[in-house]
Amino acid sequence: MVNALLGSVSVPLFDGGAASAQVRAQEAALEQARASYQSVVLTALQDVEDALVALRGDRARLVRLQSAAIAAGNADLLAQNRYSSGLIDFQIVLQTQRALLTAQDSVASTSADVSADHVRLYKALGGGWNTDGSSAASIPNAATNTAITEKITRISTP
Repeated sequence: MVNALLGSVSVPLFDGGAASAQVRAQEAALEQARASYQSVVLTALQDVEDALVALRGDRARLVRLQSAAIAAGNADLLAQNRYSSGLIDFQIVLQTQRALLTAQDSVASTSADVSADHVRLYKALGGGWNTDGSSAASIPNAATNTAITEKITRISTP
């Protein structure tokens, strides 16, 4: 009975190190996959940070430009009133209108930049859309967020 049982078990006792070499190869593949995953996560984090920095800068610029446009509008109104009173010539009115239009153009351009920054941030955070134009349901649930956070923590700790 013992002979029958031992005869059915086949374990290579002397494999010349093939098993340990295969274990080392699998460990190397695992390390390569971990490094690749870590690289992807770091790139994604950099994309998010870059988008946030651009958005913050463009929002601040937009606020300053809006203030400048309001000031240029006031200057234009003042110049028109002074021209109506005969205190200045029309050349100054044209200059203030040019400054107002330039400021308004800068506000419109920066507003478009802020919108583009929002799209960039949405894309960097993993938002998506379908090719048919409808929005995709790409909001991850809490379990997915927890799993991602745990993976990032495991990767970032040595």
